[in-house]
Amino acid sequence: MDKSMFRYIGRRILISVMTLFIILTVLFVMVKCLPGTPFNDEKLSEGQRAIIMAKYGLDKPVLVQYVTYIKNMVTGDFGISYALYKDLPVSMLVIDAAKISFLLGIAAVILGSIIGIILGIVAALHQNHFWDTFATVISVLGVAIPSFVFALLLVIFLGVDLQILPTTYSSEHRLMTSIIPVLALSMSVIANVARFTRTEMISVLNSEYIELVKAKGLSRGKIIRSHCLRNSLIPVITILGPILVNLMTGTMVVEQICGIPGLGKLLINSIRANDYNIILACSFLYSLMYVVMMLIIDISYGIIDPRIRLAKEE
Repeated sequence: MDKSMFRYIGRRILISVMTLFIILTVLFVMVKCLPGTPFNDEKLSEGQRAIIMAKYGLDKPVLVQYVTYIKNMVTGDFGISYALYKDLPVSMLVIDAAKISFLLGIAAVILGSIIGIILGIVAALHQNHFWDTFATVISVLGVAIPSFVFALLLVIFLGVDLQILPTTYSSEHRLMTSIIPVLALSMSVIANVARFTRTEMISVLNSEYIELVKAKGLSRGKIIRSHCLRNSLIPVITILGPILVNLMTGTMVVEQICGIPGLGKLLINSIRANDYNIILACSFLYSLMYVVMMLIIDISYGIIDPRIRLAKEE
């Protein structure tokens, strides 16, 4: 890599770090504005509640709490759970839940991307024919119908009626119990990837330089692999990062349907219990994943097409 690429990556990383710092600050203020406290037990008197607040340092000024939280977070300490899992380390709770959500999200993105790219290519190569119509219908259904509806349909059809797949997630049988949620989550990925791939493939196939390549006598397969597909992947890469994060942040209902102890379920329960540290850790992790994905996308742009890197530097 040349110096311009290193400068480009360094600038992107700096912007990402500043963005995360701003997000964390906003999240901290928003959490502190939540009504009530983590200690809303009606049996506690005001004096007892004050003693507990002092024990955890929640009686100090917000600015002092913020500085303390930042210092601890830099060392990987996200505090302890106040109410939901009393006195357990938040980092352990979040990591355990995130592993499950992340694996399901990755599996759904991989499956959906493979099927979506193949479907988009086939649709572009058979424009205005059966496969094009079929891909369009799949794309519309995948975008229009929420993933939790697909999850319900799969649970009823595959789990209840046919009884070929388990309907509830189990850590002992992760592979089999993950099939239904992964299939449900992958539908939106298939729809979006197929739509973008088809559009870009058609645009590239109709471009002038493809006509020039055809005139040189290259085979159809070589043209598609070496020229069309590579140029069509840029918008697909653009949407894959946000899609992965959205799958992890937007699977709360699917996790409830399939009994998955993931990050979404943990966040919902922590909000109900006003468990500040878990809310902050989950929300910050979502933000971190999104920013990292966008950073990877930016760097991928610079590698795939140097013109994009130069334009952003200017």
